[in-house]
Amino acid sequence: MADATFTVTNAQARRLAVQQDIRRIAGNLADAARANTPRNTGLMGSSWRVVPGREPGTSLVVNDVPYSVYVEHGTRKMAARAPLGRALAAARSSI
Repeated sequence: MADATFTVTNAQARRLAVQQDIRRIAGNLADAARANTPRNTGLMGSSWRVVPGREPGTSLVVNDVPYSVYVEHGTRKMAARAPLGRALAAARSSI
């Protein structure tokens, strides 16, 4: 049997191949976080979004409402509600 030689022309090819799937999974997480977000005005719930990461094949689920960190992690006077954390836990348990 003859030896085969391969030349890698795009080092990011593996990441690019899964980029759409990663974005879809991140979108599902954002949707679940939106559903888990407590409603007062609805601003935080409507602010979940997916943005591309720095590297190909990465996506970030973000919420840029200033008080979202307090809702996610809690404070001394308020328990954490963790809408994104609960969405991640549910996604992990379904795998």
